[in-house]
Amino acid sequence: MHIYILDDDEQVVAANRFLLKAMGHDSLGWSHPQQFLDELDDNKPAILLLDLAMPVLDGLAVQDALRRRNSTVAVILLTGHGDVPQAVMAMKRDAVDFLEKPVDARRLATALSQARLKLEQLVAQARVHRCFTRLSAREREVVSLVAAGLTNKAIAEQLCVAVRTVEVHRASAMSKLEVANMAELLNHWQLYRGREREG
Repeated sequence: MHIYILDDDEQVVAANRFLLKAMGHDSLGWSHPQQFLDELDDNKPAILLLDLAMPVLDGLAVQDALRRRNSTVAVILLTGHGDVPQAVMAMKRDAVDFLEKPVDARRLATALSQARLKLEQLVAQARVHRCFTRLSAREREVVSLVAAGLTNKAIAEQLCVAVRTVEVHRASAMSKLEVANMAELLNHWQLYRGREREG
């Protein structure tokens, strides 16, 4: 697991890296938001300690950029001000937690535990999303109707195709999605739709 720190104050970056080291974690730090976004590998799961108040690109803007890119990064926002409306906004945008500076080690440990769980979810969603990009438009349509509870016969009637055609599309979709049964298919669909809504 990678831990990143982004704060326009280099002393804060250094202090948080020192704290994380004392807790047994290696970390990387940035003080320029755009440089961080340019250098970030979106496919590498990570936890980001993100400063809220930065010039040019603030924490919420960075958070939005990560979501648009479908990055597998769990965000913990940091602030020196404890601004409640911004905290609410951050949580609505799927931040894991909101910590005031200077960061307390116990609060950070709790936030990191929550972030690990969030990271597992993000990685699972990213994997499912990649699988869904393999589907044809018709296969995706069939999966959505299956997820809505329609039988093969009902899907065939709605799409004006033969039942056998629906069966072929459904089998192909399940193979591409790497699922073995209906429960797995529905779970993948929910993960996929969840990521689409967040994106």
